This record gives sequence, structure tokens and C-alpha cells, in this order.
Amino acid sequence: MKYSCIRVLELYCKVFDQMQLYNLIVRKTCSSCKCPRESHDIYHEEWINVRDMLGFDSNDDSNKDKSFREGYSWVPPGLPSHKIAEYFQQLPSFKVPRLGSSGEKYRDKQLMIQLPKQDLALAYCKHVDNIHQSCYEDFINARNEIALDVGYVKDVIATALCPTCHHFIKPGSLGVVAPKFGDNVAWHPGCFICNSCGEILVDLTYCVHDDMLYCERHYAEQLKPRCSGCDEVSFVPRSAYPSAASPLAPGKPDDFEDGSFSRLPPSRKHFETSPRFVTTPMRT
Repeated sequence: MKYSCIRVLELYCKVFDQMQLYNLIVRKTCSSCKCPRESHDIYHEEWINVRDMLGFDSNDDSNKDKSFREGYSWVPPGLPSHKIAEYFQQLPSFKVPRLGSSGEKYRDKQLMIQLPKQDLALAYCKHVDNIHQSCYEDFINARNEIALDVGYVKDVIATALCPTCHHFIKPGSLGVVAPKFGDNVAWHPGCFICNSCGEILVDLTYCVHDDMLYCERHYAEQLKPRCSGCDEVSFVPRSAYPSAASPLAPGKPDDFEDGSFSRLPPSRKHFETSPRFVTTPMRT
């Protein structure tokens, strides 16, 4: 019964001639066990340095080697060994990226979730039409200019109020600084989190929107809807999506117009919504 849901889906898609829909759904899962790809122990060599991944200049080319020497898959750049230990002591143990630990897997998972590659480069997008490519590039350029950045860790000189927990950070303690907010604003290491998902911002990578911290994924979803089928940010007009009456698009008609929902049903560009693909419960 382990793979029964996928097999039932495959059967329905074959019967109703909707294999395009089936391929769209399962391509986001492991081809062997059908579980989400972020659940796997996958090492991303190209993602070990987030600054390189984002196209930023790297402040310290040796940070990768330093991370491995310290026994982590990532460490805050510029910190000496004793400060690295102090920093990680302020995080939940299962989120500390020690090599070979559950924390390393947690970081790998958050890299995929918080920094989806299709949000970072057009080359990774499958469903951006030629007429919308300029919109995509404009969105990315504006995000990189006004919102996206990487924080850093420093010793707090004067007492600072953490914007997340509203408790004070004492002088001499470590604080995370987000340059977009200015150098006088600092967070506790465990409080440097996305305002939407509540996860620690992976490798201190953040976006700012309405004076709030977001991971890149949820920053994008504040401004653009995301297709639930291909997981890409959509630049297609709402009229291209199935109506709210469709079983593939739950909710009322205005759900997507005020930005309250960030997930769109798969568009007609991805598959044709057919009345034949309306199933009824199986009789027992």
C-alpha cells in the first residue's frame, strides 16, 4: 500500500487520458519512492555557497573549506571558531547543520524550499512564455535590487531590541544584521526567521517586504501567485486558470484577486481541464 495513492492517480489519468497531468504531478516527487524530493538526503554541491547561488560576490572564498573544518555544511562568514559555537548554541539542535546530522538535512531541505531555483533564473523555468519572459526578468531584477540580501552576524555593541521576540539583545551578544534594515537593527540568531513560514532563514538569506523578513519563496508569493502544479511564480493573467467551479480550483472566485491566496491551480497551459476528469467516489 506504500505507493497506492500514486498508482491510483496513474490509473485514473490513463483511463481519462490525462497523462500530462500525471507527469506534471509526479515530476515533483522521487521517481523511486514517490516521496517529496526535499525529503531525500541530497547533497547540493552547487548550493553550498548561497552567495554564489544568488550571483552575489563572495566575501570569503574560503568559507566553504572553513565550514568543513569546523564540522558544518555552513557557518556564518567571518566568525572565529568560538563565536561559531556560540551562534549555533542559540539555534534548535536539530537545525544546526553539523555534517552528517539531521541539521544538515534540514538545511538542504530549506535551501530547496526557501530558494527554489525556478525563482532565481529563467533557465530553470518550464512554463514562462516568451511574452512573459521580460516580466520575469523585471521581477527578478527588482527583487535583487530592493529586497534580496544576505545578513551577517556580529557582536552587538549597544543594547538592541529584537524585532521578532521584542526582547533585548545585550551588548557583547551575537546578533544577526540585515543590511536592508540598517546596521543598527539586530535579531537574535534564532529569531531571524521568515514572517510567513516561521523557519530560520537559510544561510541568513532574506527578502524584505513591508518592513518584514521573508524567505525568497514567500517574498515572491506576497507579490505574485505561484502555480501549485509546477511551483513556478505565475505571470499569466488569472483568466488562464480554471474557474473556481472546477474541482481543481477550490475557493471562491475572488480568492486570487486580493493576493490572499498564493497558490494557483495548474493553468490550462500545463494541462487541459476536461469535464471527463471529474471523478466520483468509488463504491464499496
